This record gives sequence, structure tokens and C-alpha cells, in this order.
Amino acid sequence: MSVELDSYGFPKAAGLFETVKTVDGKLIALSRHMRRALDSARELGITMPSEDEIRQEISKVLKENPHPVGRLRLCFGKKLFIVSHDAYTEKSDPMRVNFFSETVIGAIHKQFPYDYRFSILEAAHDEGFDDSILFNAKNEITETAVANVVLFIDGQWVTPPITAGLLPGVIRAIAVENCGVKVRPIHISEIPEVKSALVLSSLRVAQVISHIGEMKLEIGDASRKLEADIRSYCEPLSVG
Repeated sequence: MSVELDSYGFPKAAGLFETVKTVDGKLIALSRHMRRALDSARELGITMPSEDEIRQEISKVLKENPHPVGRLRLCFGKKLFIVSHDAYTEKSDPMRVNFFSETVIGAIHKQFPYDYRFSILEAAHDEGFDDSILFNAKNEITETAVANVVLFIDGQWVTPPITAGLLPGVIRAIAVENCGVKVRPIHISEIPEVKSALVLSSLRVAQVISHIGEMKLEIGDASRKLEADIRSYCEPLSVG
């Protein structure tokens, strides 16, 4: 199926997408990604291919485009189903993030076009940062342009609730369900109390943050332990 793509590699259409990290042809948390996609498709009235068709297409694309570490992208729309697999370069250096200057309305479905979120990311890069933390109309922290965030405040790892206006990330769910991360609203006035922080995403999995703006954070035992704990629940599995 030939489909015209935009500058970010998405179909020039509207739909849902999932991004899955691959390691030696195996996928991290594919079942969780598919559950999220199915829930969104049901709410948005998008008809999904069968599970067998999806798995067969994934297997075909992985075989045709092998990479030691890769980014598998699945795009679903009305009469649209595209799977692509590209090489992904691991990013291990601590991240520097700033605050995006405008209120951002969160989305509970992972939809394309994704231009707006990429434009926020590019603006952060232009200012020498890796990403931007977003906030809602109540001045509560939500997520970053392309990831969820967890903060270490008063000896506890916390992450904002989905109701604050953020994407229910797959790795975020793993952290909450298995790694002791608590869910609660986080007002931007609490930022001076943040000791450590991580971003969570399907590709980065868990990556420490070294700076929020010019504020330097600790990268110590608490950060490394949470990072290791999350990664331990993200073992890649065969698609078959």
C-alpha cells in the first residue's frame, strides 16, 4: 500500500499510532501497546485489523528491515494500516528539560498528525534542551512533549494523573503498577522541591534528567534504582 508521508514519517492522513522499541527483532511491551491502540480505536470509531494480520505484518517488516535496536511504528486509520521499522540510536546521556511557555491541552489518544508535539520538541532543541515539560490550565505538570515524567519529591517518586491531561504511557503504567511510583497532581510550584526526575517513553524507556531549566538535579541511588527497576519489567519478547 503506497501512502504519502509527511516530513515526520507519518501518513498524510489522521489516525492512531503506536511506537514500539525493538531489540534484536524482539519487541518491548507489544501487548500493552496494542491494548491501548484497541481502546483508542474503539472510542474513535476506527476499525482495526485482526490480531493475526497485525502480527503477520509486524513479522514481515521486522524480517525485511532488521536492526539491532529499532523503532517499530504502527499506524492505524480509516482504511489505513502501515507498519515501519527504522534503526534507533540509544540515548543514555542525562536529559536537560525546560518548561514550555504555553498551556497545552493533553490528549488521551496517541494520534497523528503529530506535528504540534514535534514542534515543541524542536523548540526545546533550539534552546539547548532535549525536551520541554508541559503544564495544564491549573498550572499542574502533565508530561513532556513526547514522554511521561516521574519526579522525586519528599522521598517519593510521583507522576501526574491521567486526568491532568496526559497520554497514558505504556512505560508509565509499568512504573505505577510495578515500581512504587505514586500518582498525584503536581503543581509547578513544587518544582523547587524536586530532587531527581526521569522521563519515561517507549524508546528511551527510563532516562534520568540532569536539569530542569538551570536547576541541577541529583542523579543518585534513587534515580538509578528506579531506572533499573523499570527496565527489568521491559524485557523484549518475540512477536510470535
